[in-house]
Amino acid sequence: MGGNNALMPWLLYRYILGELLRVFALSCGVLVMVIAFGAAIKPLAANDLIGAWQTAKYIMLATIPMLQFALPFAAAFAATIVLHRLTTDHEIQAAAVVGISYRRILLPIVALGAVLVAVMVLLTQSIVPKFWTLMEQNLTADVTRAFRASIDRGVPFQIGDIQIYADRIVEQPNPPTGAETRLILFGVAAAELDADGRVTTDVTARQAVVDIHRRGNDTYIQIEMRETVAYNGSTGELIETPVIRPAAMLVPNPARDHPMLMTRREMLHLREHPDEYSSVMEAKDALAEALQQSEVWRQLDEKLTAQGTLELFDDQRVLIVEADRLARGKLSTSDGRPVTVRSVEADGASVLYASATVVIGQDGGSSLAQSTFALTLEAYDLIDEKTGDVINQRAHVEFVGLEVRGLAQPDLSTLPYKELMRRAEGRGDRVLDRVEKLKDRITDLRLQIESRLQRRYALSLTAMLLLVLGSTLAMVLRDALPLVIYVWAFVPSILDIILISGGGHILKGGQVALGTVVLWSGNALLAVIIAFAYRRLIRN
Repeated sequence: MGGNNALMPWLLYRYILGELLRVFALSCGVLVMVIAFGAAIKPLAANDLIGAWQTAKYIMLATIPMLQFALPFAAAFAATIVLHRLTTDHEIQAAAVVGISYRRILLPIVALGAVLVAVMVLLTQSIVPKFWTLMEQNLTADVTRAFRASIDRGVPFQIGDIQIYADRIVEQPNPPTGAETRLILFGVAAAELDADGRVTTDVTARQAVVDIHRRGNDTYIQIEMRETVAYNGSTGELIETPVIRPAAMLVPNPARDHPMLMTRREMLHLREHPDEYSSVMEAKDALAEALQQSEVWRQLDEKLTAQGTLELFDDQRVLIVEADRLARGKLSTSDGRPVTVRSVEADGASVLYASATVVIGQDGGSSLAQSTFALTLEAYDLIDEKTGDVINQRAHVEFVGLEVRGLAQPDLSTLPYKELMRRAEGRGDRVLDRVEKLKDRITDLRLQIESRLQRRYALSLTAMLLLVLGSTLAMVLRDALPLVIYVWAFVPSILDIILISGGGHILKGGQVALGTVVLWSGNALLAVIIAFAYRRLIRN
């Protein structure tokens, strides 16, 4: 008899697990397909998916990410159906009568739950992010299709801070430039937006050519607009030019720009090397630029203090400025005399200027590799160099594209972000503001990573808790209908998902302790309900 009792749990375990897995596989398959189709509704409604094959491909790709949501609910449903049937058929009671405790009956269910947790961790941390990436690339990789779809719908196509609208579009495959595809646009309007989404510059053109290049996994767009009229909102200038050809633009890659699309290993690497993240790189480059400009002004001030002169040059002339002070871009002399500027032309001719208001600033041609300057004289006098007499007076003159000899200008953008922040110590407000912005971006990234990791682990644990909860409630509420029992398991599970999501947002917002408590409180609630139901089960 003892041998039969020892053998019985294994027979019972195989029977329970076999029934569970059969119902679980069926319900999981149905749920996955329903949720995957639901995920495709938004891109379908937005007309982002064109063609039956691409839609089918998107739904097939979506089935894997949707498993992370389907598995917990399918497990709860399967446990409810199977254990309720075993209870109403008195099989669970029969096992209890021969000495098999409810704890031993639930043991294979808990073991299956542990396997589900491992599967969920593998899915959420390694597999699902790759499929999210494939889904995004399925929507964004075909830039030609997206461009054409936008123009055909009469809405602007946006890439980065540039919006492009056209009356008509024609596709030209295999263009002579070596691009993969060329798009020819007619009746073009383009706008450059600032950080707040306001238009800073807008351009109209009779025609534009858009070349699309592929370089490995990256896609670049090169635009050339012809017969253009540009309006600069900050200066109010209207400029007509035959051709405008801005720098090639990299099409955003969501796999590089969102932690949701990253595996656990990628996120941990990014947490240790945050300056590889796009928004942090942007803030780091801004800090490098501010540091470089600060260093340039320090060197200019040292030159003036030591030499009393400053030489600037371009291809046409050399400007020799006699001054010994530089404050906020304004050049002056310590004795109050006007600042003199001698312009020596390439042919040897020279002109002498004198002005009390001489301003130097970096012009639009400056870069991290080379600073160029603009020198402005207000209300200046033209001086006869032989006699020293004033021969003419003018209101304003500006020299642009000037360089300064002897400036050390290493490219600071190649330095690690920690070294940049170290060099920023004791610098001016502009540099310190950029440091704070960089710190904020790094903190925000790390909070995003912590939030994402914890949400994935919490969702993984939910699978086991819902499986055990459905099983326990099915045995406790043996007289209720299976769907009623499932509702009792479903309602707290929905609350759990809401708390996981809400806690993740709180954590991402910077309230780490509160966010962590809220995020895990849903699982704690499920554990409490399981404990309460199990207590009722063993008492009755």
